[in-house]
Amino acid sequence: MPAVWGEDILLTLPLGTSGQTVIFTDRILDYFSLHRQINTVQPEAGGQLFAVISGSEIHITDITGSRNTDTRHRFQYVPDRKLEQVEINSRFGSGLHYVGDWHTHPESTGTPSSRDLQSMRECVRKSSHQLNGFLLVIVGNATVPVGLHVSLHSGFEVAVLLGG
Repeated sequence: MPAVWGEDILLTLPLGTSGQTVIFTDRILDYFSLHRQINTVQPEAGGQLFAVISGSEIHITDITGSRNTDTRHRFQYVPDRKLEQVEINSRFGSGLHYVGDWHTHPESTGTPSSRDLQSMRECVRKSSHQLNGFLLVIVGNATVPVGLHVSLHSGFEVAVLLGG
């Protein structure tokens, strides 16, 4: 299997009929694994996804979260939007594009809630970007990648790439 940025590619997902592919490396998948809610006292965790876009490939190369200023409960994650914007601005200067959000759910396979879907709609519509949409990754407590939900949100439509 080819290497991306010195890491093994462990998960590639086509973005519908666009011809683009999103690529998750072992480091990103390991990060998801570390934050799974595998016991009953862990609060939800989350953050942002950043990528290098090279032709038709979207390489997820950086991940953030959770922050001390986020609101975290067993069944709720509310990010610190001001710090998220700081993360976006600093990474963009380094050639990384914000491409979406991730957070955990205390269920086997992540499933977005109506609040998650509304939040992504607002994020896409209110953001200044040149992308067709943003990714949402919900990390369930089953092993990665089995417990993952990955979807693409255009602001109007949702395309499920992995999971339910």
